[in-house]
Amino acid sequence: MLHAVTFDFWGTLYQIASARDERLHLLQEVLARHSRPRSWTTLEAAYRQAWSVWTRVWQEEHRSITIERWLREVLAFLKAELPEDVVADLCQPMEEIYLRSSAPQPVPEVAKVLPRLARRYRLGLISDVGLTPGRVLREILRRDGLLPCFRTLTFSDETGVTKPRPEQFLHTLAALKVRPEEAAHVGDLPETDLAGARAVGMKAVLFLGVSRRQDGRPLADAVFEDYGELEEVLRRLE
Repeated sequence: MLHAVTFDFWGTLYQIASARDERLHLLQEVLARHSRPRSWTTLEAAYRQAWSVWTRVWQEEHRSITIERWLREVLAFLKAELPEDVVADLCQPMEEIYLRSSAPQPVPEVAKVLPRLARRYRLGLISDVGLTPGRVLREILRRDGLLPCFRTLTFSDETGVTKPRPEQFLHTLAALKVRPEEAAHVGDLPETDLAGARAVGMKAVLFLGVSRRQDGRPLADAVFEDYGELEEVLRRLE
């Protein structure tokens, strides 16, 4: 019997959105004000380099890096020094890009299906964050009326580890007061969502509507492409 369902955020509940250009414009303006202008092409290269560091840490060490660490990687690539207080002041607006522009949108039908699921199951969120911390993702969920659907939210920047580390799943299950075999996790990435859920004894449900990661099918207990299918998929798992 299923008593709880947990969800990934990016690529599962929300469309994947890019804030690269907005972040680079912020940085470009600050560099220009401090007499360290850099070309857009150079800024793009620095962004790619810093993002490769983020990806390595996420994949190999299973943790997130802070926006400050990421900014320092960018500045090191650019060979541009900025005062400590300037770097500190730049972190928050970079983290909060999605609260001002380029706001990510829920996957179609999520806003209709999630409240119905919340009446039947205890819902949780297990999200690895990029440069957008959990406090901002909470505001996005609140903006879209989805925050009340969840009994607990687990963000990697707040726990210090990312999926597929078992701590992310076990912490969430404990908050939901359910055993692993009584819960299913819905996500789009085989190597983090599905592998992590199965490792702790949860059911693993693969969402194909955004990432199209067909290679995750062997790890999945169930697969769906449209949120209109999810309620029936969960009933069959029961």
